[in-house]
Amino acid sequence: AAASPCVRDGARRRCALLQHALIGRSTRRLCSAPPPVPRKPLTGLASHVFAASVGLVAGGSIGLVGFGGAQFIIPGMTHPLLGLSQLSASGVSLASLSVSTVTSGASFVAAGCAALPVAAVIALPSMVSARVFTRLAARLSGDALALFFNGFSVILMMVNLVVATTAHGKEQPHMDPQAVALTRRETAAHESTDLSKFWEHAVFGVFSGGVSALMGVGGLPLTISYLTVNTDLSHHLVQGTAVCSAAPAVLVSALSRAGSIPIATAVAVAVGASVGSSLGAHAALSLSEAHLRVLYMVALAGFGGSSSIRAVANVRALLAARRNTKG
Repeated sequence: AAASPCVRDGARRRCALLQHALIGRSTRRLCSAPPPVPRKPLTGLASHVFAASVGLVAGGSIGLVGFGGAQFIIPGMTHPLLGLSQLSASGVSLASLSVSTVTSGASFVAAGCAALPVAAVIALPSMVSARVFTRLAARLSGDALALFFNGFSVILMMVNLVVATTAHGKEQPHMDPQAVALTRRETAAHESTDLSKFWEHAVFGVFSGGVSALMGVGGLPLTISYLTVNTDLSHHLVQGTAVCSAAPAVLVSALSRAGSIPIATAVAVAVGASVGSSLGAHAALSLSEAHLRVLYMVALAGFGGSSSIRAVANVRALLAARRNTKG
């Protein structure tokens, strides 16, 4: 026999009450679960050793391929083991990069692999724009700075890959070391006296200084691409000139952020970066133009991929923050 309407209604109510009780029990279990314990930042000597290790790797990257320091330093400084903010990490990056670029640049100058007048024309206006854009960077949120750093890094890596694949014609032919050194000096002297390009170098310096301040980097990939396209310098000369041109703007940006830089951490990173950049520069000078360019392109692909992943995470963080603000 069919159940009466009252019996059916009572059964439905009992089922609804049972489901509510089960859901409530599950919710209480989830809420009562202990939250994950955050990893405590390192302190004392351990934090300085970790920071110096990050600087060593970053400096080695700058000396070897001419860029990549910030791609190691900023993620290392914001890692839970140190726990710095994005602004402080950018300041540490700029402070240590100023040391590593000077060290690496000195090695290239000593080997005759730098067009110093070209570097100076780029460096002087970049110092002014770096000072201006550092003030803008201080007004941006950490997520916005991180997104600009990672997003623009992806664009730079893609542009550099295209430029590097079209620059084989500037490689030095197989000659004895004295002939190679003579060719480098002649090429550097020609580019250093070409006054028609000086205005272009100056305009580029303004742009690169602003990028350096916002990203917390030396802008070396951008400068390397510019010099590769706009000059007749070989890759060794391009790398040495780019490093020398970046040092003043990086130093100005670092001094402008002195108030947000943890000095002890910055010193530890700078010491490691100084050693690493010297070793990397000597390794780069011992490689042929072809091998150095291949290594450069491999590094571009690697850094571009990691920056892409972090850029996606930055976009999600910004969207989540916007939703929380609206809610």
